[in-house]
Amino acid sequence: MTKPMSRALDGIRVLALENFVAGPTATMLLADWGADVVKVEPPSGDAYRSFPPIQTDGTATSSVWFSRLNRGKRSIVLDLTTAAGRETFLELAAATDVVVQNLRPGTLSKLGLGYDDLSHVNPRVILVSISGFGQPDVQPGPYTSLPAFDLIGQAMSGIAYTSGREGDPPSPVGFPLIDTTVGDWAVTATLLALFQRERTGVGQHLDVAMFDVGIHLNEYAVGAYGWNGVAPVRGRLPSSAPFELVRAKDGFVAIAVSGEPIFARFTEAIGHPELASDPRFSDGTKRAQAMDSDLLPVIEAWTTTRTVVDIVGILGKVGVPASPVHAVGDLFGDAHVVERQMIVSVPDPVLGEVRVAGNPIKGDLIPPLIPRSAPQLGADRDAVLDEWLDASPGERAVREEW
Repeated sequence: MTKPMSRALDGIRVLALENFVAGPTATMLLADWGADVVKVEPPSGDAYRSFPPIQTDGTATSSVWFSRLNRGKRSIVLDLTTAAGRETFLELAAATDVVVQNLRPGTLSKLGLGYDDLSHVNPRVILVSISGFGQPDVQPGPYTSLPAFDLIGQAMSGIAYTSGREGDPPSPVGFPLIDTTVGDWAVTATLLALFQRERTGVGQHLDVAMFDVGIHLNEYAVGAYGWNGVAPVRGRLPSSAPFELVRAKDGFVAIAVSGEPIFARFTEAIGHPELASDPRFSDGTKRAQAMDSDLLPVIEAWTTTRTVVDIVGILGKVGVPASPVHAVGDLFGDAHVVERQMIVSVPDPVLGEVRVAGNPIKGDLIPPLIPRSAPQLGADRDAVLDEWLDASPGERAVREEW
């Protein structure tokens, strides 16, 4: 019998003090890779539990939004405003590897649960803090105390003025881009600190901020402006063209030309090889500047007489990157998405199944994801206290109930 593959983070314990998207995204990915993630919730639960659509069967209650980001975790309820709740949290912190939190900066310290407090009971503990603008005890700035959601990060990082089209109002991306990505970076921070702890034997406090991540995501525009003081034309790369969504006979197609060899193949494919030797289009910067006035009309004269499938087939044969412009619904029927397990079904005791995005990391020694349901509020209290604290039934009974 073949021995089942272990997951990379088997045996790693994670305490999650989290709400909404960023923290839950990070700990969900850690749970996918084998970490035992215990979600420490207030009596009211993660705020996402109350976001509709919500269903109940009389004994359990589930929210689609909560289920999408909390697969594979366990839940306990602690009221950290009470001495008993804080005491239990510190006991759990003494038995954990990582604490991931996205509370308002300074909240943990005010509760007596800041990094100094956690490291006092567990010098090996890693605290990963997610916030809008950073942590006051790591690297504070003028905005550190300000609240933030994803939209604030997109607005302040310049992303809302990089996406969209020139002349239009600011246009944030229509999904929680920074919330999701800051969660990804919190995972990177966790793995970095776990690796470093193997060398040093001690933990640390890591600070991952939405504003910082937004600037990183917008690095193309930042780099361009840093070079010549001129922001790129919105919605267009300043050094590659055509790099566009263009009209087809039956929809839109993405065409991505970068570099002169690909441009030459592209011009041949659309029946205008003379464009490759035209000095107006001799490099990507010149082509980007001439797109609206000169190139796009020629390109769309060709694309609008052909279907998306035809265009993608013709350009693909000559090595020019091109693709359909998918609507979200198209992903659910895409054979490649199925084969790569990038949409998975998470079981739920009330909802039945919730189809959500899968884990993007694959590997020879990474077992395939087998999604486990998101936890019911506080459902795992006894099991977690038993396993992490070796609490006997009598000891559990005398702990304050919430």
